[in-house]
Order: sequence, then C-alpha cells, then structure tokens
Amino acid sequence: MTSSTTDALYGVFHAGDVRVALPLDELREVIMRPPRFSSLPTAADGLLGAVNLRHLVIPVLDLCKLAGFGANEGGDDSGRVIVIVAREGQVFGLLADEIEGVARVTADALLETKVAGAGAALFSHTFERPEDGAVVSLLDAAAIAARPGIPVVREVGLRPPIGGAEGADSSRRTVLLLQCGAVGLSIDVSHVHSVIPQLTLHSSPLDGPTCRGVVHLHGRAVPAVDPLGLLGLGSLPDDGNLRGLVLATERGLVVLTVTDISDIASVPVGDVLPLPPVGMRKGGFLDGILRVEDGRQHLLLNGEALRADAELDTLAGLGLPLSGPAPAPPAVSTKENEAKTHDGRRIVPRVRKFLTYSVGMEAATPLEQITEIVPYPEHAIGLDSGGELLGVFTHRKLSVPLLSLGIMLGLADPIDPGTARVLLVDAPGGDLVGFVVPALHAIEDSVWEEAAPAQAGEPGTMLQRGPLVKIGTEEQGRLLPYVDLNELVAAELVA
Repeated sequence: MTSSTTDALYGVFHAGDVRVALPLDELREVIMRPPRFSSLPTAADGLLGAVNLRHLVIPVLDLCKLAGFGANEGGDDSGRVIVIVAREGQVFGLLADEIEGVARVTADALLETKVAGAGAALFSHTFERPEDGAVVSLLDAAAIAARPGIPVVREVGLRPPIGGAEGADSSRRTVLLLQCGAVGLSIDVSHVHSVIPQLTLHSSPLDGPTCRGVVHLHGRAVPAVDPLGLLGLGSLPDDGNLRGLVLATERGLVVLTVTDISDIASVPVGDVLPLPPVGMRKGGFLDGILRVEDGRQHLLLNGEALRADAELDTLAGLGLPLSGPAPAPPAVSTKENEAKTHDGRRIVPRVRKFLTYSVGMEAATPLEQITEIVPYPEHAIGLDSGGELLGVFTHRKLSVPLLSLGIMLGLADPIDPGTARVLLVDAPGGDLVGFVVPALHAIEDSVWEEAAPAQAGEPGTMLQRGPLVKIGTEEQGRLLPYVDLNELVAAELVA
C-alpha cells in the first residue's frame, strides 16, 4: 500500500451487508449481471461461473461466500452487477448488489488490518467514508486471486481503468454540457452537486461583480455566480429563464448561472484540446476545449479549481439560513433508520443523484445507472415495429436499439426527435441499450427512497406499483416513480 499522504480514489460497492472498495486503477469496469453464468470445469469456494465480456471469458466470484458468510442475502440471484477487477495482468469478476460511487481517501486515513489464521485475509485496510462515516474494507485483489482453486485470466482488451489512465487517449470522462448564451461550457459530472432546472435570483447584500444574487436552496440563501464573468468572457443576462449548476466547496454551496444544461456525454480524454496560447484568460478555471460528436464545442471547466477557489469558497460560506437553523442533511441508508409506511413498504433515507425526465409524467432514475445521454440520432434506422422498438443506430462502434421508455412503462408519450434524448445504459457483454425519453428535467438529490418490492412486476406496472423516490427537500420535495433502467435491460434480455 502506498505511503503517500496525497488523496487516492477508491470505487466503493456492496455485496449483501459487506461494503468494500478497490483502488480505481484495479477496477476496470462494471457490467450488468447476465441471466445465467457459464459453467467452468472447476470448483472453488465462491465461484459462480463465468461471463463472456468482449470475447474474454471472466470467472465471477461471490464475495459473500468468499468471506464465509454463505450465500449472498437472497441467494445467488441477489447480485445485480459484476465488478471487473484487474491487477498485475490477472482478471476476475466480483458479484455485487450496487456501486456506491467513488471515495477520496488519504493514506493516513487507511487503517491497516490483520486477520489471524492460516489463510490470507480478503482485505488489507479499512477506512471511514468521509461523507457518512460508513466503514469500508479495502479489498486485496492479489489475496483473492491466490485463493485455492480460484481461476483468473490474463487481461486482454479490457477498457482502461475507471477514471482513465494518465495520458491514455482511449480512456473516457463523463461531462455535463452547459450553455451560457453563445458560449458552450462543460464540467466533469463528479464535480456537480446538483442541478436547478428553473432559477429565481433574489437580490442580497452579496451582489457585486462576481455574485449576481442569491438562490433559495435547501432552506438557505445560496450565492449565485455568473461563470462568464468569472472567466472574463463577458456577462450572462437574466432573461427569466436561467438554470443553475450547484457546486459544493469546503464551506458551503455556490450556484453557477447558465442558460441551458443540455446533455451528459462520455468523451475520450484525447478529445480535450489545449487552450490557444494567446487571447484567452485562463486563471486555472479552464482545462481546455472539448469537441463532442455532433460538432458542438465547449470550454471544459476545471471543477477542482472552481471548488478550491478562495473567492468562491468565501461566497459559499456566506450563504445564510432563510429562517431558523439550517436543516440537518438527510440520513444515509442503514437498516436501523428504515421506516415503514402504512401499507408495509419500507422507506430508506438516502441521498444520491437522480436524473429526472418526462415519459408522459415525471420519473426519476439513479444517475449512476446511465452511461451517457445523447440527442435522438439524426441518422437512426427507423423501425415500425408497432411497439417499444423505435429503431437502431450506431454509437462508439456498437449497434444500439432505441426503445421508447414511455411505451415500455405503459405511457405512449409522443416522441419529437428534435427534443427527445436517449439514455444509454450498459448491457452485458459491453453492449448498450438506448431508452428514448421526450425531455430531460434535471439532476437532483434524493431525500429518501422506497425499498424495491421483493418481486418485480412487468415493466408496464413499474409506474403504478414500483417504488417511489422523494426528490428535492423534505419540506418542498416531490414524490416520483423510481424507474430502474438496469432492471428493464435485464428484462429485455430475458424476453
């Protein structure tokens, strides 16, 4: 383990009640669990079988069984995703319930852990996740691969590490595309706290060259900043139709005012070009210029520099409660703080990012389920199937089906290709599935979620019988249907 005191990034996921992490350079990718595993002519504790990922046969292990807990809660069918692990050229997969995101941890915060006994421990360190205090165990991939009877394969043709290997043009980054008048901006999704779909600016004593007012958000008056003024590129007039991009600094929140938040795009690192040597004020807030597939060009904001800027951090710290003390943040999901509604459905307090959109009514999907968002493809091959399949198109050298999410959910909302968006979701084997929605709304935080029912129904009943999620705040939030796109992908593969 490194002795550096600098931050390191770890991908966190859980299997049953076990919350674990891997260094991002060992976590190659995450794929959906297939309906069944292929058998291998060997037996070992925790070995479930194999999956075929782009012609590479990868053995898959049940982490709970490896740890001696027996079957994952609910049996072998409970794991929904497979985490592909690669270390020193060896590859295997771990069955998991859910990916929980990325944790930034200093070496000093890692606590070395030793387990008595003859066998090697599955984890080497533990750490406390900063945002919620959860205990996370850092897996030792080498120890897992060395367990008796565990098959591993040689790493060939996998995607680069999540987060991108330094200098690797084939690695990708996921960005939010913004518009400030005639100027296109973009920022890595990882730096976005939330999105405000309709912004109302209020005057305040903070108004000045940088701050153009405050926004009422989560019970506080949060300063709003014109990004064009911050970059020395003029100013963005308030035409009454502004949107807000919320950033979290060390001392609070600050809102960047924009005219549109158009898409989420997954782009190769090599598509970011350096700024011209003359004529542009840099100031550390810009990483370069990004050209996306449809030809649009965007200045790429440096999210870390913005969040660490002393002036923005000072402004964020000046945000005041609108009345009384600031509300406490919602609790993170644990079995102890689950509550039950009158009809027996479990409510789980949980804060994570959701994409809200229209399918004839407003619905929400966890942002981590969506690989990319693209406009409706101009040159798609239209198919008059009389059902949910609208057509096919090619994207990143893959053939992608276009499925009407509204029709799948029992709502035949008409699709206007000029305003519709396609939500791309990973499918087993490295494929993609495209779900077409008439319009996007925003990226917002949840307050709580209903636990999913024990047995999922037909996709057409998901809006009526499926779980709900509360979006926004406890006081002013709204209840939306929780649409699990991973579940829909799995259902389409079985059908």
